[in-house]
This record gives sequence, C-alpha cells and structure tokens, in this order.
Amino acid sequence: MSDDTAATGADDPWGFAAGSASRQPRGGADFLGDKVRLNEAKPGEDRLNPESSVSAMAALRQRARPLAVSLAAVFVFGFITEVVAATRFVHFLGPKAIIIIYPLGSLALIGVAFLQMKWIDRIRRDKAFFRVAMGYAVGFLVAIVLIAIPSTTVFGTGFVWLLADQLNFLLPLIVWAIVGDLFNTGEARMVYPWVTSWQYGGQLVGLAIPALAPLIFVPLGIPLPALLIVCPIGILCLGIFLPRALKGRPISQGHGKDETVKESLQSAWSFVGGVKAFRAMFVTSILVFVAGMSLEASFLNSANRYLGSEAKFQVLYGATLVVVFIICGTLQRFSTTKILERLNIPGSLAVLPIGAIVASAVMLLGLALHILPILVVAIIGWWVPRWSIDDVARRAALALVPDERRARVSFLVDLVPFAAGLLVAGGITAIAAACGALAVAPLIALPIAALAMVPARKMIAAWPDSLLSHHLKRRKRLSD
Repeated sequence: MSDDTAATGADDPWGFAAGSASRQPRGGADFLGDKVRLNEAKPGEDRLNPESSVSAMAALRQRARPLAVSLAAVFVFGFITEVVAATRFVHFLGPKAIIIIYPLGSLALIGVAFLQMKWIDRIRRDKAFFRVAMGYAVGFLVAIVLIAIPSTTVFGTGFVWLLADQLNFLLPLIVWAIVGDLFNTGEARMVYPWVTSWQYGGQLVGLAIPALAPLIFVPLGIPLPALLIVCPIGILCLGIFLPRALKGRPISQGHGKDETVKESLQSAWSFVGGVKAFRAMFVTSILVFVAGMSLEASFLNSANRYLGSEAKFQVLYGATLVVVFIICGTLQRFSTTKILERLNIPGSLAVLPIGAIVASAVMLLGLALHILPILVVAIIGWWVPRWSIDDVARRAALALVPDERRARVSFLVDLVPFAAGLLVAGGITAIAAACGALAVAPLIALPIAALAMVPARKMIAAWPDSLLSHHLKRRKRLSD
C-alpha cells in the first residue's frame, strides 16, 4: 500500500463506500459462501482456473483462522456470562438493577476505554490483547468469589454483568484491529464475511448454553451461577493462545509514542470531528443507542415481571437472543452484502434508527396489551439490525480509518455512543419506575429514535465528499 493512498473505493474492503454511480470497474469479489470471481486471483495464478481462486480463498481462511476462532470464543464466554449475570441481577433487584447497572456500566466503559486509548495503538496488538484478556480473567475470578459469599452475592453479580459488557465490546475491537493489520483491502473483501460468520457462531453458542442450562441445572440442583466459571478459564486460555498463534505475523508494532489520555482522545476526535460524515455518524449513534438501550431495559424489566422465575427469565432472554443471531446469520449469508451494496455504508447505518422507531412502537403495543410475545418481537426488531447490517456497516466505515488511528477511533465511535446510551437509558428507566409505568421508557425512546434520523440524513448527504477528506489519507502500514 502506498504511503498516501486516498481512502476512496480502492481502499474500501467491501467495495461499497462510494455510491454505485461513482464506482469504476475493477476486480472484486462476491462473498456469499465460497463464491469468488475469477478476476480476484493473485498475480501469477491462472485467472481462468476456478481452482486457483478456491485455493486463494482457502489460504486466506487459513491465515484468518486463529482470529476467527478467537473472536468466536470471546463471544461464547462473554455472552454466557452476560446472560447469566443480567437475568440474575434483574431478578434480584427489578427495575433498580437497570437504574444501578446502566450508569455504572457507562462510566466503567468510558473510563476503561479512555485508559486503553493511551496505549492501544502504541504497542503491538498481540501484547494489547494479552494484557486486556488477563485483566478480565482476573476480574471475573474476583467477581465469582464475591458471588460465592452470601453477603456480597448481589454486588458480585452486578460486577460480573459490568465486566461482561466490557468484554463483549473491548476485546473484539482489538481482534478486528488485528484483522485490519493482516489483510489488505482486496483480501478483506473475501475474508471479513467469513470471520464475521465465526463471530455469529460464537454468539449463538454463547447464548444457547445459558438458555438451555436451567433445563439441566435446576433438576440436578446445580446453582445457575456455576456456569460463570467458564468465562475466566476460557479468557485466560484465549489470552495465551492468540499471541502465540500470531507469532511472526506482520501485525502493527505500534507507533511507540508515549501519549497522555488527553492526547490520544484528541487524536481520535480530530479524525471524527474532522470528517463531516463520521461526525454525523457519531451523533446518530448516540441518539439511537439511547433509544435502543431504553428499549432493552424495558424488555428486561417487563419479562422479569411477567415470568417471575429466574430460570424462566434466563431461558427466555437466552432463547430470544439465539433467535436474533440465527436471523443475523441468515441475513449475513444471503442479504447483508446486497443491502450494503445497494444502500452503501451511510444508508446501511441509517437502518438502525428506523429499526429503533419500529421496535419502540411495537413495544408500546405489547405493553398496552400485556402480551409478552409482542415484546419479544419488538426487542428482536432492535437487536437484529444492530447486530447485522449496522455492525457490518460500522466495520466497513472504520476500515477507512488510517491504521495508526483505527483502534482509538473505533473506541470512540463504537463505545462512547453505547456508553452514552447506557447512561441516559438508566435515567429513563428511573423515570419509568417513579411513574410506575413500564411504557414510559419506549414512549421516550420513540421520539429519540426519530430524532436520530436527522443526523443520519446529514451523514448520507455528506458521505461522497467526506471520502475525499485528507483525514482519510492512509500512511504506510505500521507493521511494514
């Protein structure tokens, strides 16, 4: 890659950053399953030989396998822990659980992310992964000890939920940053969807286990929190496995500069604030996550109230998320690519606000009729676009960020909106609890989701010009 390559369509790993009208004919790849166009063959390969393209895909997957396995494993351990801890904590405290945990989770995410921003692009990515994994493994062990002590069980459960939220956001961001180091833009078009399919697989397994565990644990008299021990052991093994698997690979060595948190934050914000489309994307994300997290809080409180049993609540929560990720995996296999190519990145990022609007309306209907299945449909309407189209479009947008800033900008664009959503949603839940009406939360979420469409439209309008911004000029890869 040249030192000064502009981040136009040539730097777009999926080939849909620019509008279809502005695309120029070039070698590309359709990535539904194993299908690859013959013109994607590497230099020296026979472009007329299908076996050559299949061999190239197999080689790419072999290189990406340790990262794909690690990403799947992170979500297996993280989702098991989050489902068990969230259902148990809400069952213990009811709406107070959300009012307590959401603001604390928001502040913890922002605090940890800002601390990591100081060194996340400064050192080798494998070292960064090892440090973060070991930190969370120790944290989970401490939390499990607190759960085992009767006087600190509630506190320990809340602590586990906080850690699981962070794990599911921070560790995958580092893995994706490593993927960006190892594969050029042509290779990314073929290998990213395959890595994403592993992510969905890990999420499904991580949700299916806690959904089914009560059916086995309860008859045997095994406490449901016993399942939590899987996480620290698994994360500990993962922290050792991935750095060893990456030994000798050309990943980013880090810029080596000693920066303060303020300097790292300014570097990330200079990019987000300097590119109009990314700035609008940032504002859209904050508004839509405020609405979405309010819907999640309302769903958790409503399901807990209607079911009354911790085991039933855990089964419903886990099973609903299993359905969500089955739908997401199906979309990824058959539709996501077509949607992204048709709507481009900014149009695809506008799908989530629309989903939040629809989910808010459906949840209000379910609460008015007191029908739990309608609430399940409503939350699926929020979760599916969040974990499918929006997630892939967000990865595509961040792939345009220069290597030396990608991890920090990713923290800012991904984590801050989610943290802001948690913080404000905790306040909205408190208002709903004070009013004694669960419908207050989706009633507030609906206009906020609608408001998110305003910056979303600005993002779509500004996208073509933003691709020409000097902020998107790429420097030589740090790993070179």
